[in-house]
Amino acid sequence: MAPREHHPQALMARFWKKFHHRTPGKVTSIFPSSMYDAFHDDSIPASARVRNAAGSYDEARAECAAMVQEIVEHCEATNTSFLDKEFELEHDYYMEIDDCLRGLIRKGEQSSRPGGVHRVPWIYENPRFNVDGFSGSDIAQGALGDCWWLAGLGTIAHRKDLMDKICVARNEECGVYGFVFFRDGEWVPTVIDDNLYLSSGDWTKAGNGTDATGSKARAWKKSQQTGSGALYMASCKDENETWLPLLEKAYAKAHGDYEALEGGWIGAGVEDMTGGVSSVVLTSRVLRKDKLWHELRQVGQDDGQFVYGLAASFGVGTGERNGLMLNHAYSVIKAVEIEDATGRKVKLLQIRNPWGQNATTGLGEWHGPWSDGSKEWTPETMKKLNHEFGDDGVFWMTLDDVLHNFQWLNRTRLFNDHWTVAQQWTSLPISWIPGYLNTKFVIQVEKPGLAVIVLSKPDERYYDGLEGQYRFYLEFMVRSDESDKKIAEATYNAYEGENRSVSCEVYLQPGTYSVIPKVLAKRCSWKYELRDVVKSCALSRPLKLQQKAKFYDTAHAKPGVKDEDEELAVKKWEEKQRKKELKKKAEQENSMQLELIQLRSYISALHEEMERREKAKVEEQNKQKAKVNENQKQRKKSRGKSKPAAEENSKGQRGGQQAEAEGEAAEEEDDAPEGEEKQEEEEEQVEEEEEGEVEEEDDDDDDSESDDDDDDYDDSKDRYLWNPVCVMGLRVYSEDDQIEIKLVEGDEQEEEEEEAEGEEGEEGEEGEEEEEEE
Repeated sequence: MAPREHHPQALMARFWKKFHHRTPGKVTSIFPSSMYDAFHDDSIPASARVRNAAGSYDEARAECAAMVQEIVEHCEATNTSFLDKEFELEHDYYMEIDDCLRGLIRKGEQSSRPGGVHRVPWIYENPRFNVDGFSGSDIAQGALGDCWWLAGLGTIAHRKDLMDKICVARNEECGVYGFVFFRDGEWVPTVIDDNLYLSSGDWTKAGNGTDATGSKARAWKKSQQTGSGALYMASCKDENETWLPLLEKAYAKAHGDYEALEGGWIGAGVEDMTGGVSSVVLTSRVLRKDKLWHELRQVGQDDGQFVYGLAASFGVGTGERNGLMLNHAYSVIKAVEIEDATGRKVKLLQIRNPWGQNATTGLGEWHGPWSDGSKEWTPETMKKLNHEFGDDGVFWMTLDDVLHNFQWLNRTRLFNDHWTVAQQWTSLPISWIPGYLNTKFVIQVEKPGLAVIVLSKPDERYYDGLEGQYRFYLEFMVRSDESDKKIAEATYNAYEGENRSVSCEVYLQPGTYSVIPKVLAKRCSWKYELRDVVKSCALSRPLKLQQKAKFYDTAHAKPGVKDEDEELAVKKWEEKQRKKELKKKAEQENSMQLELIQLRSYISALHEEMERREKAKVEEQNKQKAKVNENQKQRKKSRGKSKPAAEENSKGQRGGQQAEAEGEAAEEEDDAPEGEEKQEEEEEQVEEEEEGEVEEEDDDDDDSESDDDDDDYDDSKDRYLWNPVCVMGLRVYSEDDQIEIKLVEGDEQEEEEEEAEGEEGEEGEEGEEEEEEE
C-alpha cells in the first residue's frame, strides 16, 4: 500500500495548499503612513455614517466654493490669473511630459498630440460659460474616446438642476472653475484653470516662416485657433460657449489625465455626475414594455427620477446597423407618444449621437422608420415634435426599433433630498472557488418602503495601472432574517468591462435583512504586478506615480477597510514587545541562575571548609594520640637510657613535629587550586551569558537593519500564489432616515447563532419548569 503522503487525495490537498498564499493580504497604501506624517492630508473620505443622500454633496459643494474664493482672492492680490499647478497643461505639453494627457503605464508612442495650449480669453472672441443654458445639443466629441461620458452627459444636460449641481463656482476673469463629482460613495471637489488644448499650434511653432507684420499670424489664429472649432478635445456647438471643454477637463483632472477617460459605459458617467445608481439591461430581456415606457417618459422631465442611455452592441471591432455605430454610446433625450398620419399611436424616443454629426461615411444616425427624411414624417408631426432635418446627431426611433437595434439599456435612478443613504466598506480574501461569503451586511429597516441596494468596489479608473492582476465580479442576494427565502439578488454583467457595482431595488418591510456577497476573482497574468509598476515608475515617472498612488491610497482609506500598513506596523510592534518580554524573561532567568550558581559555590565552599576542618580535627586528634603513645614509649625507654640519648630523642621529636606541620601545609596547597579552578569556571560561564545578552540587545535595537533585509526578499514564488483580496462597500438608499448597516463576519455570526440557541434553550427550560409547577 502506498504511503499516506503519496495518496492521491493527499497529493491533491497538498497542491491546493501550495496554490494559495499562506497569509493573504492586499496593498492598501502604496505610500506607507510614515510618508504622510510630514503633512496634513485632507483627501481621506468622510466616515461612512448614515446621513441624508445630499449630505456628502453639501460638504463637497461648500469646500469647492471655498477653494474657488480663496484662489480668486490670491489672484486679485497678485494681479495674476489662476494657474493650476496640479494639472498644468501648458508646461506639461511643451516639455513633452504628457502627464496630463497620458496615464501611468504607456504602451508605445501616442498616435497624435494636440497642436498647442492657450487660455480661454485667447481662444474665444467673446467667451461665455453657457449660452441659452445647458443642452445636449451643445455637445461635440473631440479627439478623445469618451463618447460614453459625453452620451451620459447628454442625458442630463437639459436638466438645469443637475448641471448646476455639477458646476459649483467660477470666476471667468481669474480663470478658475470649480466642479464636484461623485466617487466611491462620496462627492469630491475639483478646481481647474482655463488652459485648453488646441488642434493647431501657433504660427511660429507651425513652421510657416517669417511674418514681419504679424498679419499671417493673425489670419492663422483667426482660422485655426479661434472658437470652439479650434479645440482638440470636446467642444460646444456655439463658437463662444465654454462649459463643455472645461467640464471635460475637470473630469480628466479628477482621474489624473485625459487618457483615463478612454472607453466606458454611459451609466458610469451619469453616476459620477449625479450620484445616482446605474444598471445595464439587455434589450432582449425587457419583461414589461409598459413599465419601461413609464420610466422613459421621465427622461425629459425636470424632476424625473430616471435617465437612460443606449449602446448598439459591444464587442471586438466596429461596424454599423441601419446607420447606428456599433460599440458606441447614444443619449436618450425625450420620450413621447403621438398619433401618426394613420391615427395609430406611436411611442417615439428622441436620441442623440455625442459626435454631434454623422461620420464622413454618413453613419452615426438611424436610417430606418422615423429617421430624417423618412416617409413617416409629416409637417404636423415635425411641428409637434419641434424637429428639423439636419446633420446634427439628433434623430427619432420607435420604442420597438430601439429594442430591436440597440443591445443595451443604461438606466440610472436619481435621488433627491428625500432619500437617505447608509454605507459600509470592508475587505475580504477571496477563494479560488466562487461562493457566497460568510461575511454579510445586515440592514435594519424601521419604515416600509423602496430600498436601492448597491454593492460596489473602488473605481479603478482613477488609479489605472495600479489595479494589480486580479479582477473582481460582484454579486449578492438579500434575505430576511425571519426566513431563509431569497427576496432579491443582483448579478454581474459579463459583457460590461468595468463591473464596478451591482444593484437591485426591493420593497422592504420593517425588520432585519442580510445582504450576502458573492465574489468571483480572476487573475489577469498580462497585467502588471503592483510592486513592479511602483518600482519602475518611482524613478522613471515619479510625479505621475505620486498622483496615481495618492488616488489609490485614498480609494482604499475607507472606514471598515483593513489598513494593511497599519496592520504591519502593529504586528511589528507586537513582535518587538514579544522580544522585549523574552529578553526580560531571559534576564530574569540568567539572574536567578547566577544567584543559584553563587549559592551553590558558597555552599560548596562551606562544605569544603567543614570537611577540611573535620579532617584537620581528626588529624589533630590522631596526632595527639600518637604523641601520647610516643611519650609513653619514650618515658619507658628513658628510664633505661642515658641523658645524651634522651636529648637526641627530644630533637627527633621536634623534627617530626616540624615535618608534620610541613605536610599539612602541603595538603592545604594541593586543595587550593581545585577551589580556584571551580570559581574561574563559574566566572567564565557568567561572562558568556552576559555576552549573549549584549548580542540580543544589539539585535533588538537594530530594527532598521532587519527592515533593510526585506529589500533582498525574493517574492518570485509568492507572486504566483493565489492571493486576491477584494475591497467592497454596500450602499443602501432608502426613504427611511433611520436605516442602519453593520458588518457581521463569520465568527460573529456563529456567536450570535449560539447565543440565540442558548436563549431558546433557556426559554424552553423555563417553560418546562412552569409546566412541572402547574
